[in-house]
Amino acid sequence: MPKRVKLGHHYYYIVTVDQLNSGSFRGKNVVIEGVIEDKPVVEFLPMELPGYRTTFKVSGIRVEFSGSPCIGLGDSVRVYGRFLGDCIMASAIETERALFTTEE
Repeated sequence: MPKRVKLGHHYYYIVTVDQLNSGSFRGKNVVIEGVIEDKPVVEFLPMELPGYRTTFKVSGIRVEFSGSPCIGLGDSVRVYGRFLGDCIMASAIETERALFTTEE
């Protein structure tokens, strides 16, 4: 098994994109590192609390984050979240300048 790291109250497996694509980490908390490949899309959701949802890709994996972090195309990020098979529901995004988290 890969190494784990703790953030907040949860442990996350440090994995590569190839390990995610194998399917063995579906439903588990994971951490991936990479560069944002496209412009993040920030959506305002007025009916849900209100709140924001940000979507972007890192190493070909779609990432969804509940919030509006200050990130952009080409930024190096470390994404912490639960891998659902087709995307990661991020609970935290770490950049060189900041750590963005959501409520657990």
